[in-house]
Amino acid sequence: MEKLSKTLTRTVVLECYADRYARRVLREIEDAYREMLVEMVEYAVEHKTSQSTLHKVFYERFRERCPWLPTRVIKGAYRMLLGGLRALESV
Repeated sequence: MEKLSKTLTRTVVLECYADRYARRVLREIEDAYREMLVEMVEYAVEHKTSQSTLHKVFYERFRERCPWLPTRVIKGAYRMLLGGLRALESV
């Protein structure tokens, strides 16, 4: 995918003590989320797709690949993605 001139980032601050196990779990969630977003962005930009299409194309794929992730994380990924893409289109 072409490198865009703007970078879209989202940061969440977690204030807690995290031991080695907790940090590993959080890293796994972050890596899975990043992987989902990269795949969805490439598809959404190429096909100019809707939320329902992203759900049909990606939901089962990510449920199989990451069965330990809650459904809200997968659905949240494509909802957040489309919100960001709409914001970029209006600029």
